[in-house]
This record gives sequence, structure tokens and C-alpha cells, in this order.
Amino acid sequence: MKIVRGFRLLVLGLILCLPLTVLAMSLEEAKQQGLVGEQLNGYLGLVVNNATAKKLITGINQKRKQKYEQLAKRNGVPLATISSLAGQKAIEKTPNGQYIQNSSGQWVKK
Repeated sequence: MKIVRGFRLLVLGLILCLPLTVLAMSLEEAKQQGLVGEQLNGYLGLVVNNATAKKLITGINQKRKQKYEQLAKRNGVPLATISSLAGQKAIEKTPNGQYIQNSSGQWVKK
């Protein structure tokens, strides 16, 4: 019994030592699973309500917004213009079979 308990503790310890990125979902995985998609506004959106995917896109969208703000300031254009252009480009680059937002705001597979 002590051996089994010791083994369980060892496994738990090894899991806790893994980098969080190993345990977390990647953006590509989330897109391939149909959980998230590219929106027209340049940000990621949730296709399916999923807590892990939501946490993932929140961080990515914050980074995107920072980058868009830098570009807007540098070029003297509104943030909305930059984010819209980025959204168009991201949708163009999205592989077939993944979700994108159409002009009606609906999620469709590309």
C-alpha cells in the first residue's frame, strides 16, 4: 500500500514540475478542435464555450490589442482600422476547416 501511495505522489510531483505550457492548450489545438476562431475585428473569439480556450484567447487578445495600439499610434490611424485590417489578414490566412466569423457575425468553417 505504501508503494502505491509513494508512486502516486511521485507521479503527482512530476506532473506539477511540468511547464504549464505542456498542460495548457495551444492556439493551434484550440483552432483545430473548433473551439476558437478568427473574428473580423482582429481578435480571437470563442466558437464553443470552453474555460481553457477562453483563458487562452484572453491573453492572446490582450497582446494583439497592444500590438494594434502600437501600430495605430505609429501610423496615425484609428485602432479600429488596424484591428480590422489584421482581422481580414488573419481570416485570409486561416486554413480550410477552421472557424472564421462571417460578415453577419456568424461562425462558419472556412
